[in-house]
Amino acid sequence: MGRRYYCDYCDVSFPDSKEGRRKHNDGLVHQRMKDAHFKQFADSRTRLAQELQKTPCRRFLQGIPCMFGDDCRFSHLWPYEVEQLRYSAQMEEMASVKLPSQLLKNEQPIEDFVKRIETLVKEKEVEATKSNSQAWSQFETTENVVRSTCVIHFTTRIENMVLRHIRAKLNH
Repeated sequence: MGRRYYCDYCDVSFPDSKEGRRKHNDGLVHQRMKDAHFKQFADSRTRLAQELQKTPCRRFLQGIPCMFGDDCRFSHLWPYEVEQLRYSAQMEEMASVKLPSQLLKNEQPIEDFVKRIETLVKEKEVEATKSNSQAWSQFETTENVVRSTCVIHFTTRIENMVLRHIRAKLNH
């Protein structure tokens, strides 16, 4: 038994030859199955553009079953379905477009970050003197605050620089 070719679109297999593949791929059934496969992955904008190019199917609008079904060259959508498709296409487009404010990076300058950390350290120092707790436990809390903030906004190199700055402030 010779090699066989399996077509995923049509779910059929046949003897593998150049002529056999060409005949199958050029066949109407294969073309329809392939189009149906790719049609299910089309976005709303593409489907809307295709449907707007088609004229309404008279048989479908009269309530008579169209013998061509999905392969009909005319549109089988009611006007409200076209509006739903238009709305869906607009929503997809709005989701894909970024606003100018979204294009700007929301990262704060390093100077603002250092000032924020310094104020946190001062607040922790004030709390430490009020509660007479050990300086080391207070330092660990401050270090954890700095680490969690740095992970969100900055690289490890900047984190180490800020930690050295805080250690120097705490040693004074």
